[in-house]
Amino acid sequence: MRTYIIRRLLLGVLVLLGLTLLTFFIARVVPSDPAARWVGPRATLDQIARARVQLGLDKPIYVQYLRYMADLVHGNWGTSIVTHQPVLRDIKIYLPASLELIISGMILAVVIGIPLGVVSAAHKDRAIDHLSRAFSIGAVSLPTFWVAMILQLVFFGYLRLFPLSGELDPAIKLAYPMHQITGSYLFDSLITGNWVVFTNAFSHLILPAVTLAAYPLGLITRMTRSSMLEVLNEDYVRVARAYGMTERRITYLYALKNAIGPTVTVIALTTAYSLAGTFLIEAVFNWPGLGHYAADAVLAADYPAIMGVTILVAIFYIAMNLAVDIVQAILDPRIKAA
Repeated sequence: MRTYIIRRLLLGVLVLLGLTLLTFFIARVVPSDPAARWVGPRATLDQIARARVQLGLDKPIYVQYLRYMADLVHGNWGTSIVTHQPVLRDIKIYLPASLELIISGMILAVVIGIPLGVVSAAHKDRAIDHLSRAFSIGAVSLPTFWVAMILQLVFFGYLRLFPLSGELDPAIKLAYPMHQITGSYLFDSLITGNWVVFTNAFSHLILPAVTLAAYPLGLITRMTRSSMLEVLNEDYVRVARAYGMTERRITYLYALKNAIGPTVTVIALTTAYSLAGTFLIEAVFNWPGLGHYAADAVLAADYPAIMGVTILVAIFYIAMNLAVDIVQAILDPRIKAA
């Protein structure tokens, strides 16, 4: 197991190295002048020239990359050209809102997706199965921005049930100031017992969380159904039926336990994918998360911020892949020999 984990870690490091190399050079070939953005729109040519030296842009590109990697190893992710703050500090500010959205969306997807897949498999070729498959295909196929706008149109425009955008009403933020602990209004208000802020933050979270949950919900439902159908045709399931066990006991106690493995893999990978998948959702709902920060960085050609977000997403994805590989190796020792 130790050798297997080390091999997977080394593979992840190679992937991360290749990603940083590719992203760094692509960010540099984009036609823009980071030095001019650093000093501001009214800077003189002399100020821009000094900024190029300060940012190291006067060096050859391979020297810039080696310096960047050396700083990265020592925990320095660079300084944002727009905010003039360390990129890692900016990420710590914006990341909690994205994690709040991802956790909420994935909980919703898992709580609905697994039971729906089990029911669909248990009632194969019946009406509930057809509806479940149609729903899961639609959830995977529909564009995220379209789902977001439809939810806004229905639940804000017509029903007036939920807020249109943002993480918290400005009036609530001013009237009920709250000490930040994790950076998430929902979790911090729950910890501190600020129920006015919690209620308002929860109402703002519902629509973006449902939008984020749509894609993984469809995948989880489809994978659970497929795995359950395969397991329900095994010999031990037929033997259990012959012994007179109830279908509910067979389905939820024996079959689901053996079919959940592929679904866990899908959950882990879609969770990692959601960190990048929130970008468009955050843009539609004006959600102050990492996607909002990344979009501003792209528009401003803020290459240190772009690199920082890219590396964070890559690390998150590699970590989730490693966790899945370890769990699968524990469940099936044959994988370690592969």
